[in-house]
Amino acid sequence: MSESISIGWLGPTNDHWGWILSHFRDSTILPTMNVDDWIASPRGEILFIAIESRFDPVLELVRRIEKTIVTIDDKTKVMPWCALLGGDWAGHRRTCPLPESFPSFYWYELYDRLFPWLVNNKQTKQTVSLVSPSNASNNRRVSPRAQRLIETSLAIERRLRSSTANPIQLALIVAETASTRQLWFETLSQHAIQCVATTGDQLELWTTPDLVIVDFESEPLAIRELQLSDTDGGNRGRLIRKLASQFPAAIILVADAFPRWENWRALMEFGADILVAKPFQFTGILDTLNTTVAL
Repeated sequence: MSESISIGWLGPTNDHWGWILSHFRDSTILPTMNVDDWIASPRGEILFIAIESRFDPVLELVRRIEKTIVTIDDKTKVMPWCALLGGDWAGHRRTCPLPESFPSFYWYELYDRLFPWLVNNKQTKQTVSLVSPSNASNNRRVSPRAQRLIETSLAIERRLRSSTANPIQLALIVAETASTRQLWFETLSQHAIQCVATTGDQLELWTTPDLVIVDFESEPLAIRELQLSDTDGGNRGRLIRKLASQFPAAIILVADAFPRWENWRALMEFGADILVAKPFQFTGILDTLNTTVAL
């Protein structure tokens, strides 16, 4: 990220977890027994807790940490933290609900939700719990989770409005259906970004985009995984490699549904820079592009 954030990490570090960790210059991998010491240290800015499944025993630790208040130099400090949810959680937030006070993100929400939330937390010097459940209920009648979403969205809009140097001036949209291209065109136009739209088989273009958006239409997961496992990645892999070669200075953003780590890893190997899962928060992506370097 553009500003270094010191994070503590509790949980697995392989696969998609390692991908998230690779975005932070200053990270400390914490054994469970050292969590309290790291929280109390002045060095720590935020704690990430990676929860692979709904049955992970670390959930009990999360419930305890949520209520932890540490006194440092006679001052009360609440350590900002959030839970990162693995693939097992997809579709099960209702069958295995987390408390509303838990700040949590799915592992694939890195660019559109987690990064903007981190920037907001660092800039405002707020704790992760923006309002207590009692305040939310008595004053605004919204849940803590809804309040966090509102606060983060408002902060993103403020940053986008105040930004004097938008790194994205021209975007190339690559999508198969006219409705998808139109949706991107209208969304980008709202943020004063010019765009060119085309399909994957019509790339003979004389343009130099700052951002290339590839929006894959949904297809059976088995077919998608079979294609990406091929040597050349099938149609998707060939398209990403062609775009990365044709527009080497552009950021390649791929939007895909039903994310699987194996698919995302293959797409990155073919040349994708940013991966987002549909549905996503577009303003969060713009905020990330404004506040990160060397993706």
